Amino acid sequence: MLAILLAVTCGVLARDSLAQGAKPEEKHITVGWYPSHPYQYLHMRHGTESLTGLDIELTRKIFERRGYTVNFVASSWAQIQEDLRDGKIDMALGAYDIALRQEYALFSDPYRTETDSAFFQSGAEIAHNSSSFAQLVENIATRNGQIGILDGYSYGAKVDDALAGLPGDRVIRYENVEKALQNLADGRIDALLSDQLFVEAALIRDGYGDLVDRHSLPVFAGAVHAIFAKKTVDPSVVEDFNAELNVLQKDGEYTAIQNAFISPIRFGIALSGIWFTALDYLGTVAFAISGVLLARREKYSIFGAFVLAALPGVGGGVVRDLITGREPIGIMQAPNGVLLVIATVLMGYLTYFVIDRFGIGVSAGDANGTNDTIARPVARTGWRRIMTVGNVVEISDAVGLAAFTVTGVYVAVTMNSTPILLWGPILAMLTGAGGGIIRDVVRADKHNPALKTSFYAEIPLLWGFTLSFFFWRHGPLAEISDIFFAVIITVIGAFVTRMIVLGLGLRSPRF
Repeated sequence: MLAILLAVTCGVLARDSLAQGAKPEEKHITVGWYPSHPYQYLHMRHGTESLTGLDIELTRKIFERRGYTVNFVASSWAQIQEDLRDGKIDMALGAYDIALRQEYALFSDPYRTETDSAFFQSGAEIAHNSSSFAQLVENIATRNGQIGILDGYSYGAKVDDALAGLPGDRVIRYENVEKALQNLADGRIDALLSDQLFVEAALIRDGYGDLVDRHSLPVFAGAVHAIFAKKTVDPSVVEDFNAELNVLQKDGEYTAIQNAFISPIRFGIALSGIWFTALDYLGTVAFAISGVLLARREKYSIFGAFVLAALPGVGGGVVRDLITGREPIGIMQAPNGVLLVIATVLMGYLTYFVIDRFGIGVSAGDANGTNDTIARPVARTGWRRIMTVGNVVEISDAVGLAAFTVTGVYVAVTMNSTPILLWGPILAMLTGAGGGIIRDVVRADKHNPALKTSFYAEIPLLWGFTLSFFFWRHGPLAEISDIFFAVIITVIGAFVTRMIVLGLGLRSPRF
């Protein structure tokens, strides 16, 4: 009887357990991370800091799919290695497979490649005299120079051995690349060894572009892995990681994550030259002048002139940034565009003051905005019109339209606006022509040529799609030189298209 009672009791308990649903055992993993943009970094959005980066988002995606709870712990790279050895953390990211680490770590399959280079202060003699890493080490030793490295970082066996052969005071170790770059820019060290993309991101973000030589010397390239502490992690966890990584690579999600973090940096490097800044400024001034001409013709106040000048000059970019949620918006991050608009309006006011005060003759046609490209882009046609001195603004406007087309696509790539084939052209159009359209709405212009007659907004749409197609096709695999070439083609193509439209007097097809 007792046996029967126990059997019934066990059956009831088992039934209740099944009814309630037995909870699976929770799986936790602790991951050490260190600041290394674009792989692992804190990002400020809507006033809140959040951890993100290529390595971070990849790890989150993999372990979420496998039902793990991930805890990220901030540290330095050198300390992370110690913690892995002692079993204080379970995992780290972005590591080369070297013999020293095999003693205490398990390695995942490689998930990306990394290229380490030597960076120099701009114009430094040692940069010109070092055609190889071996020669750089020799120059450092000969002239009692100093070379900076990231503490705990490996640059491959040959490079590590060469660095070990230098006197201890010749090799300066840093916990983060920002401090190392600052010392390099100040001339406190002669060279810096680091991941190329890592440093390029810092150069763009921290403004060292003019102080640090971008023509870096290749040092080492290799595959990087996730590494797991042997003391705390079962090999089955590494197998889970590898299996899910393989799935992400096959279904395209891995490429999407790469696109979000690598493409913006390479695109930014391609646009970082002074040539593109000059085109951008030229276009901003041309757009502002069109507003000044309209303000003169329609008798606006000086404040009204500023509004009419600012809308085509920077208004399209503001609308674009608000749509994409960009923080901070472009004119807050770099106010040079607004300053150019203010300067243009003041110069225009002074010019017209002198004309009116001293009676300098200006024909009604000139004063009525023959150069008002956006407002009346096809008022007179023919190649002779374009080549006259009076239409320099119109040519500058075309240059600006081309530059703003590229800027719009750049923001689409930076903000990971997908699909890029849709948002790239739209943001290019908003940046190049959106401000002019808004200005004509503010003026209550019933003609609003950009919406009715002018073949203008279609140009950034067309060439924005072309550049977006390049990024859609190549994505993070595109080399910086290829991106630069694609940008040049886009700028030239948009400019030439605008000139053809003006020369032939083409109009947008009527609905």
